Amino acid sequence: MKKSILFFITILCCVLGSAQVQLPKWEKGYLDIHHINTGRGSCAFLILPDGTNMMIDAGDFDNESFDAKYAPMFAPQVFPNSSYTAGSSIVNYVTNLLGKEKPEIDYFLLTHFHSDHYGSVRDASGTSENGYRLTGLTELGDVVPIKTYVDRDYPDYNFPIDLRTNESGNGGVEPLTFQNLLKFLDYQKEHNGMKLEKFDIGSNKQFVLKKDPKSYPGFEIRNIKSNNLLWTGKGKNTTPLFTVEELLAKNGKFNDNQMSTALVVTYGKFKYYAGGDNSGLVDQDHAEWYDIETPMAPIVGKVSAMSLNHHSNRDATNRNFLDVLDPKVVVAQSWSTDHPGSEVGQRLLSANVGTQKRDIFMTYYHEETGIGIGPWFSRGVKAKEGHIVIRVYPDGKYEVYVLDARKSNLTVQKKFGPYVSE
Repeated sequence: MKKSILFFITILCCVLGSAQVQLPKWEKGYLDIHHINTGRGSCAFLILPDGTNMMIDAGDFDNESFDAKYAPMFAPQVFPNSSYTAGSSIVNYVTNLLGKEKPEIDYFLLTHFHSDHYGSVRDASGTSENGYRLTGLTELGDVVPIKTYVDRDYPDYNFPIDLRTNESGNGGVEPLTFQNLLKFLDYQKEHNGMKLEKFDIGSNKQFVLKKDPKSYPGFEIRNIKSNNLLWTGKGKNTTPLFTVEELLAKNGKFNDNQMSTALVVTYGKFKYYAGGDNSGLVDQDHAEWYDIETPMAPIVGKVSAMSLNHHSNRDATNRNFLDVLDPKVVVAQSWSTDHPGSEVGQRLLSANVGTQKRDIFMTYYHEETGIGIGPWFSRGVKAKEGHIVIRVYPDGKYEVYVLDARKSNLTVQKKFGPYVSE
């Protein structure tokens, strides 16, 4: 009898223990920011306080080409395992999170046209019955309806060059992948009523609460920057950060990173910044205009948390930017063996930058990276792998959950906080 009781108690504890490690469900009034680790680039999914949701990017690059081109650097596995593509991994995550048979995405923002932000068409990519290839964004949108799609240059796609006729892949914009995006957008607009919009710089009306906005007057998403234009902080006025001539000065070549959109999410005292692959480096190879972060910093202002520009690559997250934004929590949507750049790692850990010690969370950190930059950075990181979830409560306090990216459900590995928004 005693053995039976002990066995029952053991089973009950195991069941309760398993239940406790699942991410607690979103509740009305919460702001959730999920940085989803697929191993193939950036993807953030936001559930806003009234239940409206938004996704920023859905990357899926060609890992085999990357490994061949940049060896001995290499891309990580696809998470949670090799039976997934990046697109299906995102679908699985969103479905688990929303708990619906047919989830929908209210807003999708594509920050810029690089494959690790929206996908790469390759031989292995499947084909939708709707005619377009399946990769990243298009694979996601083929399964999960997207109501409103926004990017930096719809519908003209002519800044800084005509991207529709860009057969050379200038800017790192893959011709086949970009044409596939256009085919996807055309189909979804015609057959499923998807709204297509250009990122409206300075606006706080493009991404709004759809279900119960009156209950959350302290919530706002403000568009800060896109292409070469930065919001001035007044009305809808913008100022140019660089000219097309400056951008194309080197034999007509450019990098689409500098075209990235940037926005700030505000919920009461909590502020969060996300800016794609905007850069901040000035050195012997990069002109003054390449530093987009320094003029952008005072427009953004102090934040509670941020997604690091360019995955924590060395050409971004300069000292000016960190000093002004002064975040407590930083998230690197990282995947490469050069993430973070050594200089970025030093700034993030330095007590001489900003006013407070930063808690650093990375979606993926290669242990091999430590061979190049040393073990000091690894020792200062709160998380080196996982889905990084920031949950903000109505009182301004927030917590960070690290979910196990190697599992197909929302299993919590660690929880940090509570933090207090300043």
